[in-house]
Amino acid sequence: MLLFAAVPAIQGVTPSNDVNQAALVSPVDTMRSPGQILIDFDAETVHGETGSLGAEWDGQYFWSSCRGLVTPPHKFFKWDISGNLVATYNQPAQATTAWGIRDLAFDGTYLYGGSEDGFWRINPADGTTTLMFAPIAPMTLIRALEWVPSEGKFYTGSFALGWFKFTPDGTTITAIPNPGLTGVYGMAYDDMNDTIWVFDQIGTPGTIFHEYNYHTGVLTGNQWTVPMLTGLTAQIAGGCFYATDCVSGKAVLGGMVQGTLKDRMFVMELRDIAVNQPPAIPGAPAGPTSGAVGVSYSFTATTTDPEGDNISYLFTWGDGSDSGWLAEIPSGATATASHAWAATGSYDITVNAKDTIGAESGASAAHTIVISAAPTIEIGAITGGLFKVKAVVKNNGAVAATNVSWGIDLAGGIILLGKASSGTIPTIAAGGTATITSKLILGFGKTVITVTADTATKSQNATVLLIFIKTP
Repeated sequence: MLLFAAVPAIQGVTPSNDVNQAALVSPVDTMRSPGQILIDFDAETVHGETGSLGAEWDGQYFWSSCRGLVTPPHKFFKWDISGNLVATYNQPAQATTAWGIRDLAFDGTYLYGGSEDGFWRINPADGTTTLMFAPIAPMTLIRALEWVPSEGKFYTGSFALGWFKFTPDGTTITAIPNPGLTGVYGMAYDDMNDTIWVFDQIGTPGTIFHEYNYHTGVLTGNQWTVPMLTGLTAQIAGGCFYATDCVSGKAVLGGMVQGTLKDRMFVMELRDIAVNQPPAIPGAPAGPTSGAVGVSYSFTATTTDPEGDNISYLFTWGDGSDSGWLAEIPSGATATASHAWAATGSYDITVNAKDTIGAESGASAAHTIVISAAPTIEIGAITGGLFKVKAVVKNNGAVAATNVSWGIDLAGGIILLGKASSGTIPTIAAGGTATITSKLILGFGKTVITVTADTATKSQNATVLLIFIKTP
């Protein structure tokens, strides 16, 4: 391959491929077997030019960039999925480069490409171009190119040179290390792995994809080699792209190979697309079926995710409010949320589940709770006696009162023992009563007994006669 690429240059003939000549003698071993070629077509014979370079997929069409050696100026070519040439567009005028724009990138709306003369946005509808910025030192050549949406920046590299990431308008350009590749020509962002595949010319054949972790700045060690394409005797990397909407059910790497004998566009299987499934619809929330206004009640729900992803839950309370998406918990674990209703009525509670990827289940069956007026606590008779004080606590409400806190306190006199008592009544049925009793009381003199239960308070004058508490 070195002879094919280098000899014409030595003889003063313009080479047909844009090759890192100095590095081609350094093949590397590949770590993975070649993927299956799904699409492979001859671009050079169709458009009649030599020197096809960049490649991209815009969700409907393939694009390639090519120097205009036979018929100037440099060109963009637009292809359908079957390899039919759909349209030809002229690249913007470029005074410096004999190659024009190399690799292409797509941000979901526009294509982009660069050369020694600048960086352009390309409208895929009509091929018109807009200069985003002229060359800016130290990034004066854009060869490999890809858009990384998570950062809102492009990445670029060129053969063995350093790499850069930059904003579309060129206002921020950051130099980053080349992770050790010497034939860099194309880049493609993998949104499933959140990594960048770098198409490199070094190897046998010179069409090796290296996976690059742009978060850490190092290669992952994963590599794929594009096998020799139809009719070629040698091939080197051009531009490339990644797509999940090009071949049904497949994540693919594609691009342009600068070939001997012809430049060819290809699409290679990378992996099956793992279609993320939402969690199963949860069962109806579990919890109480009746309650009181202003009292908070807890409800639980659970479900599983087909991929075992963590799950977040959203409880909808039936009164126009919801819990918001709760913190994620493991698949199969139980979620708990609480709510208090401000008005009486019947409310249907449902729950939805959402996995880490964002796939959401449908709503569960409803769990109904009937909310009645809140319990009304009243303190009845307070009576003394031997060693202790007793009081009756009434629930005048329409629903049971639960966890009713109470206290019996004596103020005044000389209270040697039992000055304060407290406790909790677990339940007082609607219309029911409960009797509370103080601790042992010893003392002398007149005192005031104050009984509290929930928000109710009542006081009673009394006299403590050592071991007997006298009330009127």
